Amino acid sequence: MVSRSRTPVVIAGAGPVGMVLALELGRRDVPCVLLNDRPGPSPQPKANATSPRTMEHLRRLGVAERFRKIGLPADHPTDVTYVTRLTGYELARQRLPCWRDAMAEGAEATGPWASPEPPHRASQIYLERVLYERLADFPCIDRRFGWRLEEFADKDDHVTCRAVDTQTGGVVNLSADWLVGCDGPGSMVRKGLGIRHEGDAEVERLIMGGTMLAVHLRLRRPAGFSWPERSWQFWTVNPEIRTLIIAIDGADEFVMHIAMKEGETPDEAAARELVNQAAGCQIDCEIISISPWTAGYRLLAERFRQGRVFIAGDAAHLFTPTGGLGMNTGVEDAVNLGWKLASVANGWGGDRLLDSYEADRRPVAARNLAFSKAFADSVGLTPASPAIEDDTEAGAAERQHTGAHLLEHARREFLIPGIHLGYRYEGSALVVPDGTPEPDDPPNAYSPTARPGHRAPHAWLEAGVALYDRFGAEFTLLSFGGEPGSIPGAFASANTPLAILEIDDPAIAALYQRQLALIGPDQHVLWRGDAPTDDGARLAATVTGN
Repeated sequence: MVSRSRTPVVIAGAGPVGMVLALELGRRDVPCVLLNDRPGPSPQPKANATSPRTMEHLRRLGVAERFRKIGLPADHPTDVTYVTRLTGYELARQRLPCWRDAMAEGAEATGPWASPEPPHRASQIYLERVLYERLADFPCIDRRFGWRLEEFADKDDHVTCRAVDTQTGGVVNLSADWLVGCDGPGSMVRKGLGIRHEGDAEVERLIMGGTMLAVHLRLRRPAGFSWPERSWQFWTVNPEIRTLIIAIDGADEFVMHIAMKEGETPDEAAARELVNQAAGCQIDCEIISISPWTAGYRLLAERFRQGRVFIAGDAAHLFTPTGGLGMNTGVEDAVNLGWKLASVANGWGGDRLLDSYEADRRPVAARNLAFSKAFADSVGLTPASPAIEDDTEAGAAERQHTGAHLLEHARREFLIPGIHLGYRYEGSALVVPDGTPEPDDPPNAYSPTARPGHRAPHAWLEAGVALYDRFGAEFTLLSFGGEPGSIPGAFASANTPLAILEIDDPAIAALYQRQLALIGPDQHVLWRGDAPTDDGARLAATVTGN
């Protein structure tokens, strides 16, 4: 049976990127069809680190609090620990707070993250679960899990899509204003558009380069052996095997990423032997699933849009997952594209909004790919001589030397507020520059700035209430005693939603450095000034792509 329907947006792929995009549309009452070949959220533990920027968006989407409360317990440390083997020597440990303490630091503005939402170390399993459940709150999101996009065609004034039920073989033909491919590394949408990748592929490293095996398992601590104290990550470093082991539930559930050697077979028997090698003993474990994958990529699509079709997330950029940048960069794609598609669908956004998606997001993806590659090189090319496991003076010296390098690496990879909060949309067609010079872009430090194009600085208004919580659903004009002039009238004339937020707080005013600041739907500053612009209509037209 073939059925037909029409919708503004079809989204192919319902991982975190596709679901966030659907939620951005759904909360704005823009109908969409969300296709996903799996019948529900993925059971595979993939990404394991959610950035503060992504958490800020989850806060806005109404799922951040629930997400924090599942996965690792509130008191579980999020340390990153390097060991020769699980029952061997500890080489280095970067201590990081449990999520309860990280939230307390954020509330008191004493931590490294100038955000209402510090990073959250939890498996993508849990993130997909809360996003999936949130989808049901928006009737305009047509959730078609168990449906695969088979083919599409851009007809200039609409896109046709053919989707197949993976269980029954039933077919649906959809007609949409736009199609967005959030369909992963092997994106059918990207390939269908003939969009090529640029960058590095199949870079070989001792770990995080080449063939990897993801083993989802339950480990039981062996009696009679030393065992490291709790940690979020364990990296094993020895000449026989290199692995990354990530805690999922804080008890006995882990995912182990194992660097495979040529000739090794990725089956369950081989996986058990590799787990024993990483542990340093015969260990009792229950293997839930195994999944081969390939690391060593730094790939960027040559374009993110072609006509009425867009790509986002792994379809647009493929990371080696160091720095936790892959999924988080994709979520930012979804947020940026989501409000723009919704604005055009709701009649007040111009087509230049859609052009600005690639211009905004592709440079940020290139930036993040470069950072991720540097992290992968740093940890993945660190050698381990046989002496590292010797109970000798030479072995101790080797462990001290290697541990010092790895500890410095951990500080550079896991404390990166500059990467997550300091990116900017430099030269965006929607941003009105104020003539101030572009600041440096260091990965490990972040200095809040309200310079147009940057993320709006965070501040607490009162206990538990962030400035972001008071922003409007679309545009917000912040006033620190400044007169808005013609701006509200211009937005009203253009039928563009604008909230006006007056703030009487000298400390927050000092962050923004001007009496007025216009904030976009994605919490980026688009314009600021000490007096209202002489042409509010031009400002409204610029930021709405008209």
